[in-house]
Amino acid sequence: MKKYNISKYNPKFKDNQGRYLREDWTAISDIDKVYNGKIFSAEDYLKMEDNYIKTVYKILNFHNLKTLKVKDVKKSFTQEKFLKLIDKQNIAYSQHLLNFYNRIESVKNLEYQDIDSFCRLLLREDIGAKLFYPRKLKIFICYDYLLGIHSSSSIEKVIPKITDLGLFVEEFSD
Repeated sequence: MKKYNISKYNPKFKDNQGRYLREDWTAISDIDKVYNGKIFSAEDYLKMEDNYIKTVYKILNFHNLKTLKVKDVKKSFTQEKFLKLIDKQNIAYSQHLLNFYNRIESVKNLEYQDIDSFCRLLLREDIGAKLFYPRKLKIFICYDYLLGIHSSSSIEKVIPKITDLGLFVEEFSD
């Protein structure tokens, strides 16, 4: 398997231990905070979230995949706490996304059109889960806006499209 880290963090600003040296937002909860002298807005957040979703779809399309398997889905909050948290955020959750969240623990297979909603919930840290297609692809969406990809083949052809979205791709090995 080829392994990649994809993120909004420029690797040239990492130290020898791989820690990012610049102050930057890491989660939806950072909206309205100041980073590098600028207020981090909901629009800025959504633009980056959309770029991560586009990246996932680019990788799926590269592999000609229309579905993903889901394993170990866990909600991060109780329903009551979740509703209080999203009420405080400046990002509207569509009724579709709320309905999807409510049934998330029963999801075992993701159809192409549901991958967007599922990944948004992962990026917003509302859920945790494993996404994969057997013997072909594993997708890890982690805290601090990190996207891990384990691919059965090199995604080299897709990397320019990902970097055009403002994301950085680093190949790594264990």
